[in-house]
Amino acid sequence: MNAIAAADVSRALFARVRGRHRAVVEAVEDGIGAGAGLIDYAAAPDGCGRWTMRFADGQALRAGDVLVEIEGQAAELGVAEDFVLGPLGFACGVATRARRLRDAAPAGLSVACGGWKKLPAALKPCLRAGLAAGGVLPRLVAGDFIYLSKNAVRLLGGVAEAIEAGRALERGPVAVQVRSAAEALAATRLGAGVIMVDTGDLADLAEAHSTLVDASLRDGVTLAFGGGVTLEQLEPAHRAGAQAVDVGRAILDAPLLDLRMRVVEPISGRP
Repeated sequence: MNAIAAADVSRALFARVRGRHRAVVEAVEDGIGAGAGLIDYAAAPDGCGRWTMRFADGQALRAGDVLVEIEGQAAELGVAEDFVLGPLGFACGVATRARRLRDAAPAGLSVACGGWKKLPAALKPCLRAGLAAGGVLPRLVAGDFIYLSKNAVRLLGGVAEAIEAGRALERGPVAVQVRSAAEALAATRLGAGVIMVDTGDLADLAEAHSTLVDASLRDGVTLAFGGGVTLEQLEPAHRAGAQAVDVGRAILDAPLLDLRMRVVEPISGRP
C-alpha cells in the first residue's frame, strides 16, 4: 500500500474521532539514535501531524526515551506512524551495531562499512545516517581516494594498468584489492597507497604485512582487511597488521532498533 492509499484508509478509519491528540515515538530497548535528518515534512504525505524531534544523532538511548513527539488529529497520527517508525528503526539499528563495532576496535584500527552499495537505493540514506551516528566510515578510508576493486583491475587490464589509471585522476591515494602477499608487494611498488587484503583470511593479511615490512615498504602504505569481518576479528586483524577493516554483513544485518509509537493524551481545546 502506498503512502496516499494509507492516508485515505487512515482518514476513513478515524473519521469519527474528534479533536487533536499527542503521541510519542519511544525506544523499547537501549541503542544509539540516528536518522533525525531523515524525518522531514518535504518527503512526508499530506496530513501527518506536527512533529518535534527529541533526540540527536549519536545520542545514547535508553528504553523509554522519547525520540519524536507528534501532535495531530487521529487520522494524522495513523499516517505518521507508518512514515516515522521505519526510517528511524533502521537507522538506529545500524547505529547501535556500528557503535558496538567501533567501541570494540583497538586503538589505531579504523572501521568502515563499504557494503552499502549492496542495499536498495531507498535504504542507503538510512544506512549512511546510522553509520555516521555510530562512528563508522561509509568508505574504506576518510577523504578522497580511488578504489580499485577486482573487477576494476580486470577491466583496466591488470594491476599495473589499473593503478596507473587511478593515479592519473589525481583524486587522492589509490586503493586496490589484493588476494596475496605477492599482489600486495607488486601493488605497493606500483604506487598504491592503500592495500586491501580482501580474502577474509587473517593469514593472508599477516603475510602481506610481513612481506611489506621485509621490503621496507610498510610505512608508505595503509593496510586494510575485508571479507566477512566480524567483531571477534577486529583485535586479531589489528595484530596481523591491519590499520583499517571493512565490515559488511556484521553491520548490514543489524536488527531494527525496537521503537513504538504510543498515543499518550488528547489535546483539549485545540481544533
